[in-house]
Amino acid sequence: MNGVTSGGWRLPGDIGWLLLILAGLTVWRLLAVWHLDLELYADEAQYWSWSLAPDWGYYSKPPMVAWLIALSTRLFGDTELGVRAATFVIWPLTALVLYLLTRRLFVGEPWAERVAFWSAVAFACLPMTFLGGVLITTDGPLLLLWTLTLYFLAGALARDRWRDWLLAGAAAGLGLLSKYSMVFLAPAFLVYLLITPRHRWQLRSAKPYAAAGVALAVLSPNLLWNARHDFVSFQHTAEISQLDRAWLNPDALLAFAGAQFGVFGPVMALGLLLLALRPRALLSDSRLAFLAAFSLVPLAAFLGLSLLSRAFANWAAFAYVAGTILVIVNWIARDRHRWLVWALGLNVALGVVLYHYHDIARGFGIELTRKTDPYARITGHRALGREVQRLLAAHSGARLLGDDRKSFASLLYYARPLSRDAAYLNPGRNIGDHYALTADVALRPGGSYLLVTKGRTRAELEQWFAEVQALEHLHVRIHRDHALDYGAWLVRDFRGY
Repeated sequence: MNGVTSGGWRLPGDIGWLLLILAGLTVWRLLAVWHLDLELYADEAQYWSWSLAPDWGYYSKPPMVAWLIALSTRLFGDTELGVRAATFVIWPLTALVLYLLTRRLFVGEPWAERVAFWSAVAFACLPMTFLGGVLITTDGPLLLLWTLTLYFLAGALARDRWRDWLLAGAAAGLGLLSKYSMVFLAPAFLVYLLITPRHRWQLRSAKPYAAAGVALAVLSPNLLWNARHDFVSFQHTAEISQLDRAWLNPDALLAFAGAQFGVFGPVMALGLLLLALRPRALLSDSRLAFLAAFSLVPLAAFLGLSLLSRAFANWAAFAYVAGTILVIVNWIARDRHRWLVWALGLNVALGVVLYHYHDIARGFGIELTRKTDPYARITGHRALGREVQRLLAAHSGARLLGDDRKSFASLLYYARPLSRDAAYLNPGRNIGDHYALTADVALRPGGSYLLVTKGRTRAELEQWFAEVQALEHLHVRIHRDHALDYGAWLVRDFRGY
């Protein structure tokens, strides 16, 4: 094993060891998903339903996650593992690209290899990676393409070659097709150029603007899709940020800031916070300034958003690509290896708890309830799907009808194949989700439907359908204090809202 000795520590810096660690973590995640028997959560099921009709856009997200699921299910089948297969490749691949990015940034430094190695290992063991590494989400491809864009940008700034600039633009465009948060690359890059005198001249160069043009060209099919659908994706993005209801909300700011210690890990987050309080040290080296711009600028933006309205904990996840490198290079350069050990140890311990929570709870005699089981919200839909399958089979010709995005998405998956040609009940006629946009029962009113709903009454249904028949109450018990409860109705011939 190649290594570098520093302060009595022998630190490996060999990519072979990195590949072995990433492979071991991936196998662990696969086994954990199998052992947990992890059902698809509602958003995963929704993305799967999108993948059945590949397109350039969907109501709330750009298309990359649906494309990945379409590919993975074609290769590995329509199982839960097949739906999630891409995530088991994306996260370790992101760690590898981060390794290459770190080497490129610090090329020529005697410690570059070990900083790259430990940055990749640290990223692979972040709490957000442990969670994201077993679920298929939009954050996975976003982080991979954000990291790849930074890799090409680092090369473009070092060599100023057209190829690097155009590759950076292409990667950024694919990132925008993954999640619109990729747009934060632009202000972060602008801040970097403004605070780095040696690169400020790039503001007058055509190459960064050409790269932006490539990114826009890659995104353009999604923009055209949005134009045909009244820019519904951008409206949704604005709605969930709630900027139209902006007001100072210090409680939300504290909640978001505190959640980052869970996303990045307590010790890593503390390390980044301490660095942010020393701006002169970051500005003294253009490479550190590069990392600071692409981590602290997005974080500052989301902290501001959380103060004005709200921001979900994972929204700033991509900031921790550069943030990881920044923290690790500071620790290793300053011979603070014990911080690294504590950070890795604590994050891996959190991963053990996340993947083996049920076993640990049983070992300590903890009764699983709605409050004590972190997986309670994504449990029971498989059993509910079997019940709905039974009812659909008993009422031949009836199609599935839902009125709630999350339960509808789950039933589309778990009531297969009888859930095909399902429809969506949307009496408010608000385009509030993808199914309201594409599957409204008003688009195909004739015939009979099996409505699975939580709160509809006979009086409501008789306003909308020519015939209404109550079937049965569906009850799926999960814990002593938690169950899924739905009413099942047979309705026929939609008459309009």
